[in-house]
Amino acid sequence: MARFATPDQPNAPPFMIWNLDLNEDGTTPREKSFIRLPSVHAHSCAIRFRLLIGSSASIDTVLHTNYPLDGSEYERTKFHAKRFNFNNQAELICEFRIQRPGPYQYYVSYKTLADIDDDSADVCDDVIAAAGADATTVIPAVERIYRDFKEHRTPVSYFLVDPQLMLAGQYLPLDGIVLQSVNPKWMGPMNTWSPHFASSHKTGYNMIHFIPMQQRGGSNSPYSLYNQLELSDDLFDGDLTAAEKNARLRETLLEMTHKHRLLGITDMVWNHTAFNSDWLAGHPEAGFNLENSPHLRSAYELDEALSVFSARLSDYNIGRMVGSAEDVERLMRGVDDHVIKPLRLWEFYAIDVDEALRQVGDAWDDSADGPVVSSTDKQDLDSLSGDARNKWLCAYAIGDRSHTLSTRGGRTIDPQRTAAILRTLLGGGTKEEALEHLRSLLDLINLPYYREYDADVACIRKNVSERVRYERIDDKGGWKHGKPVDGRYRIVDPLFTTVEPPPEATDAEGKQFSDDSLHLANNGWIWGGNPLDNFAGPQSKAYLRREVIVWGDC
Repeated sequence: MARFATPDQPNAPPFMIWNLDLNEDGTTPREKSFIRLPSVHAHSCAIRFRLLIGSSASIDTVLHTNYPLDGSEYERTKFHAKRFNFNNQAELICEFRIQRPGPYQYYVSYKTLADIDDDSADVCDDVIAAAGADATTVIPAVERIYRDFKEHRTPVSYFLVDPQLMLAGQYLPLDGIVLQSVNPKWMGPMNTWSPHFASSHKTGYNMIHFIPMQQRGGSNSPYSLYNQLELSDDLFDGDLTAAEKNARLRETLLEMTHKHRLLGITDMVWNHTAFNSDWLAGHPEAGFNLENSPHLRSAYELDEALSVFSARLSDYNIGRMVGSAEDVERLMRGVDDHVIKPLRLWEFYAIDVDEALRQVGDAWDDSADGPVVSSTDKQDLDSLSGDARNKWLCAYAIGDRSHTLSTRGGRTIDPQRTAAILRTLLGGGTKEEALEHLRSLLDLINLPYYREYDADVACIRKNVSERVRYERIDDKGGWKHGKPVDGRYRIVDPLFTTVEPPPEATDAEGKQFSDDSLHLANNGWIWGGNPLDNFAGPQSKAYLRREVIVWGDC
């Protein structure tokens, strides 16, 4: 991103323009998908998006941003449109003045000519015939008349506008901030904070970072909030209303700024809500639950089975106290026998052979109306042998079906395609011969899925075992050390919380919440993991493999 400063004008402050060159398809270069516009004292600035004329995104190009171009109040979900205009013979530009700090989003929409379909081609032929003209001169004009435009939209990108901070009447650049973080719940009542501020100023700090001051949940962590909209009661003397607490905080911050020359900043993690939050109970859709994230079902079933196992150890004649490596191994044998084996988690991975044979058998009977194997696929099949041939058949049978660990027997094959390829493969073979051949083929298809299951179970055993060893033996001061394995001190901490919504709570459609929507994944972190990766998403098995070091919030 280039910077361009306009020439100084008489009696006018300097003006800075930040240029951002877009890709040929209107997208933002990957390394610039999040950019920062630095603050320069006494400079006003603008951002200019540039696109080369002739790019595929140069037809009817429009920038959409939630920066309030009309000067209205900022709304995160409200996007304002501004068209690109010709700047010169080489580029289109869209620019606007930046007048307020903050993080903003933008994307680009544009049009391209759609491909001519058969119907459009017929219309062109009719027009040509009616005109009695030479095709080479008429077709371009006909295309311009009859071809449709296709709408496009780029992914969202971001820009951050730095604030211009003033302290005691002087400009404070961001690089000049000297920040001290404090935990308000350890500072005592708010009316006793003034000596802390005086000490901070004396030691050279000019900004105080407050860890969240809102009402905390069951874990008492400032980052696991019970009510994000109200300050914690223990920051004040006496029983105050929400409005009175806000007024007291305002007075404290004004004193901090004007008397002690300290700026303030706070942070909140909105997706960390306490498990016992009333708001969360009424809005379970705010978390990753089994309804909006069905790929977590296998992980939830394992989590529940481990909790039940913890409470029923005496039923299995397994001792509840863990104080040695032998105790850990004894406990893990119980996990194998009473959790992993009965769960039959492999059903989430593999194709149900009997069900697949039944469906393909039905499709075989109806295959006269089913799909036909293309000549290209026949050539591919004939050119292959051995493992390569079997691998091709597996891919053909599955087709483009995606799969997550959300349903037992959820991995399937396409019965019509499979019946068609079996007819091609066996020639004049009978249905029984085809299904017997398919059974052998399904065993080959399932083999890597069973291996995947075995690897995941090994990871589950390893992570559960090591967590038990750490919490019960190695961590001498830990909250589970010396405690029995039971319903309270479970073998491992649960990765899911089940909320109970109030009777009047309903979903977006006005219906009662389903049972699946009430089981929410807890937040956590992964040792050595990328913090930018969504390990609760469908591409991850972190919850199933017990790789998440869990927190209590959702």
